[in-house]
Amino acid sequence: MSMSTLSRCALVALMVLCFAILGMSIHEFIPFQMSFPMDMARSISGLVGTLFAIVLGLLVSSSYNAFNGHQADLNSLVTVLANIDLLLKRFQAKDNASRHILREIVIALHCRYWPEKNGTHWKKVGYANLSDDIDGMIEINKIAESMPGVTQDDINAIRQLSSNFVTTQSNIIRNLSNQVPSLLLFIIFGWACLLFFLYGCTGEASLFSAFLLSMGSLAVASTNFLILELTQPYHGIFKVSSAALDLLIDSMNKDQQELSSNKQPATFI
Repeated sequence: MSMSTLSRCALVALMVLCFAILGMSIHEFIPFQMSFPMDMARSISGLVGTLFAIVLGLLVSSSYNAFNGHQADLNSLVTVLANIDLLLKRFQAKDNASRHILREIVIALHCRYWPEKNGTHWKKVGYANLSDDIDGMIEINKIAESMPGVTQDDINAIRQLSSNFVTTQSNIIRNLSNQVPSLLLFIIFGWACLLFFLYGCTGEASLFSAFLLSMGSLAVASTNFLILELTQPYHGIFKVSSAALDLLIDSMNKDQQELSSNKQPATFI
């Protein structure tokens, strides 16, 4: 969780609370000769509250769907990589070069999306990363075509899986770049400030009212926190699980160790 996310949420809570206190102050210190348009203020607060609830609910829902979409894309990506590894395992070359390249791609993916597990810091993911993966897949396909005993159906299967890998990776990178527009959040939480201002104007000025309004401002800030965190699924509190990719890496490492132990020459006494 970055400090920018926390600072933005704290700013939202503070602004909403300030507008609520401003509304309470206006209601409390308005001259008694002036009649306060209570019915109009309540009608407007009802309208703004309805708009705020609908749009904010849609935004949280879309953010959650985007988070689930990232998890589904990752699971599809791991499935594709596992199928490629199985095909290469059936027709592996003597030097095992193709599976070694695939293993490097898998480890690079893990370091890219979960850098904290590998002792590094998060870096922005872009299409330059995809270019490196494509180069690796092209090399794997070239090696696969020269393997003995590989049929045309096997080659077509590896090509199709490689294409699926690139497509899924493109979806992940594109979705990571499609963040919620800052202007949209500014407008929505501007509605929240207006809403709490009207609440302050129509409510009773007391410490308990101020306490309730402060709790409401924290609730509004928490929705901002959810939106920001769910649209950043690889760093923060809410993260896409790396369990499927971890299992694949463990399996590939185990195969690599078994292959290395089988290649060790026997020692004669």
